[in-house]
Amino acid sequence: MFFPGESVASSRTSSPLNGIGCSRKASIVLIGMRGVGKTTLATIIAKALGWGIIDTDTLFEEEQQTTIAAFIASNGWEAFRRMESRILANVLRVHLTGKIIACGGGITDLEANRLILHRFREHGLVIHVLREKETVLAYLKESTHFPPYIHETAVETWERREICFRECCSFEFVSMTVPIPPAPPSSTETVTPDQTLALKPVEQDFFRLLRFIHGVDTNQVALGSRGHRTYFLALTFDDVRKAIPILDDICIGIDLWEIRVDFLISLDLTFLAFQIATLRRYSTLPILFTIRTVSQGGKYPDINSNDAEAVSRLSSLLHHALRLGVEYIDLEVVYPQSILRETIAQKGHTTVIGSYHDWKGNMPWMGYATRQMYDTIVRMGADIVEIVNFAKSFEDNMSLRQFFATVENEPHPLLAINMGPEGKISRALNTVLCPVSHPLLPKPSAPGQISFHECQSILYLTGLLPSRKYYVIGSPVKNSISPILHNTAFLTLGLPHTYEVREAPTIEQVKDLIHSTSFGGASVTIPHKQNIIPLLQHLSRHAQIIGAVNTIMPISGPGGGFSGDNTDWRAIKTCLLRSLTPAHVVTSSTTALVLGAGGTARATVYALHQIGVINIFIFNRTKSKADKVAEDFNKLDSLLNIQVISEFSVPLPIYPPPTMVISTIPAIAVATDSVKGPIDLGLRGVHLSPIGGVAMELAYEHRTTNLLVLAEEKRQQGYRWTVVEGIEVLLEQGYEQCRIWTGRRAPKKQVREKVLDAYEKVFFGNNFC
Repeated sequence: MFFPGESVASSRTSSPLNGIGCSRKASIVLIGMRGVGKTTLATIIAKALGWGIIDTDTLFEEEQQTTIAAFIASNGWEAFRRMESRILANVLRVHLTGKIIACGGGITDLEANRLILHRFREHGLVIHVLREKETVLAYLKESTHFPPYIHETAVETWERREICFRECCSFEFVSMTVPIPPAPPSSTETVTPDQTLALKPVEQDFFRLLRFIHGVDTNQVALGSRGHRTYFLALTFDDVRKAIPILDDICIGIDLWEIRVDFLISLDLTFLAFQIATLRRYSTLPILFTIRTVSQGGKYPDINSNDAEAVSRLSSLLHHALRLGVEYIDLEVVYPQSILRETIAQKGHTTVIGSYHDWKGNMPWMGYATRQMYDTIVRMGADIVEIVNFAKSFEDNMSLRQFFATVENEPHPLLAINMGPEGKISRALNTVLCPVSHPLLPKPSAPGQISFHECQSILYLTGLLPSRKYYVIGSPVKNSISPILHNTAFLTLGLPHTYEVREAPTIEQVKDLIHSTSFGGASVTIPHKQNIIPLLQHLSRHAQIIGAVNTIMPISGPGGGFSGDNTDWRAIKTCLLRSLTPAHVVTSSTTALVLGAGGTARATVYALHQIGVINIFIFNRTKSKADKVAEDFNKLDSLLNIQVISEFSVPLPIYPPPTMVISTIPAIAVATDSVKGPIDLGLRGVHLSPIGGVAMELAYEHRTTNLLVLAEEKRQQGYRWTVVEGIEVLLEQGYEQCRIWTGRRAPKKQVREKVLDAYEKVFFGNNFC
């Protein structure tokens, strides 16, 4: 244990060999067993990054003008390994940046190669790629491309090499198997566009890890906002895969998953890697890696600092967590000091929670020992302090709040709760990563744990969660689906709020509504997305640039007033990125066509700019409005090239033809008494790119529009066009509004089911034209 006066290395220090802090342009080396998909992964990463790809096996065969199997048959393994080592050294010396380098499965067999990889880790990334062993071994058994192993089985080779791969790598990535279509017989591509599309989940998983490594997106939970509460749920299954069917239900309201490693059926490093990867495949929430010892209420044996083997074993597990890029790691203050020093020194962008649990309740909250423990955890290098006591009486909760007040302004957030039945209210009152349970879990991770919904009930009953009223404001809005969306979200999240339709043809009617004491926020639609701005005291940076607002909320604190934001652009960006195939990766020559020039069109242009599209064309029946949008956004970035077209000629004055076409024209603007649907603007199938793309309709009142019909026809003809209906964009912007208003992620599964059910009934019930 640490004592006052002792300290560990700064929590911001990182190992010189773990790749943290290396340039984002530094080359990435992929190592791993043959057959795990290194070349496939390298191909999709290189395409996404616009980098070159080097495969050391391919380089060898090109240099020797023969296959590896044939070379080994003639010259032996030793000659192959010598030449492979020379190629590796040369590639890593010459290609320090901008390359994805896939290495052969036996690259770590030679000590010389392991040293080369160790040196490369000082400025670049070496990533160990894993895949399901049974799948890979079955593939190798059927493959004739690889020479047979000598002196050992494939399984023995696997087990031996795994140790070397982990010794040499900066991080570890599990490329979980996904079903992919076979390549056409005539294809010469390493990975076809259809295969790359099927592998998109793997690509997303890899870039989540890469963004974390480089600190671009460390997926951290926002802490520190007064009144904002955050929660985590401990998965108490012995195998995370058992939680998959219920993940959408048990994640409601939480911000973070905790994997209780001491509860798992195995501590094998590969098993742990797949546990983390499985959770990441099904959830974007950050992960807390916890090994709770017996003295601290867990199942992992307590560690004696004199037991070198036990210390090494625990250290290995914790280092493996960092190698997997977990966002959070729990370090018990009772761990041996050597483990704490080493783990914190190598933590990189992982947040450390320093924890202490007093299971007997012998450490009074307002006693000297508690403050000493807080200071000790801070000095050990933790980012967040966790102190858990056991309540013997209700008054212990009041003592906890007193202690919290003494450190509330310290830079290190404090997670402080009481265990046991008497301590339940302390969990609801705690604002920093409160541990909660769920009825669907096998068991709670500690006595006295309550669910997220129970926390909400306690907060409501104690007046800490007042009810608020939310609205959709505009005209006409009587058929809006938004009330179903947000009321479902509020109900599922246990919030006492309501959401209503409020017709407001004039801005004066909006003024009266937002100044109500119960006003919580509003969705703003036509005709007020721009004319509401003068009523607001604050605009988000995105809303300022777009010049249109679709979300408002009151500002708490001194001065008050109202804040405006725009969630349309985020929804459009999300739907575009989700629908773009690898064949349509955004480049400097990519073109997009936007139909309309209102507030939503401005959000669309901004979304396109955010994903890297610089060649944007706008069509609007009132050309002067389109000219204004082009003029405003061309000032945003000197690279932007926004032009206005006045008609849909054949061919279009757009080269190459657009691979993204987004219609932002409101349904009310294109429907008349005689035309029960969007009018014909002149767009034809010939205007859509022959290489495919994304057609997105933002008006959701019509299921079928001319744009979507054209895209669907192109798809039927074999072109890779994807359609995005307006209801999908509505859902995405609503999810973001829910987050802004409540500070909680929207319960997407539950909201989507309710909204789509209502949407189908309204649509097929002919309530919309």
